[in-house]
Amino acid sequence: MIFLNIKEFKKQFIVLRNKGYVESLRKGPTGVGKTLESYMGLKENNLDLPDLGNIELKAHRDNSMNLITLFTFNRGAWLLNPLDAVRRYGT
Repeated sequence: MIFLNIKEFKKQFIVLRNKGYVESLRKGPTGVGKTLESYMGLKENNLDLPDLGNIELKAHRDNSMNLITLFTFNRGAWLLNPLDAVRRYGT
C-alpha cells in the first residue's frame, strides 16, 4: 500500500493537472476517484485509513449531483468530536 505525504501529492497532482483531460478508468460513480487514485500511484481500497497522512482523498465529476461523504459514522476513525468539527469548521 502506498501512502503519499502532502508534498508528494502536490507534485504528482501538478503533473496530472498538466495532462489536461484524462479518460476515466471506470464507468459509474466510482470512476473518477479510481482514476485519480491510479494517477496518484495509490492502490484502490475500502479501508478506513486516509490516503494523505490524515486526509482522505475525494473526487467527483464536474456538474455531478452526487453527494460526497465528508464525515464518517465509523467512530473508530474520528480524530475530532463531530459536534466540535461542526462548531470549528461549520456545516
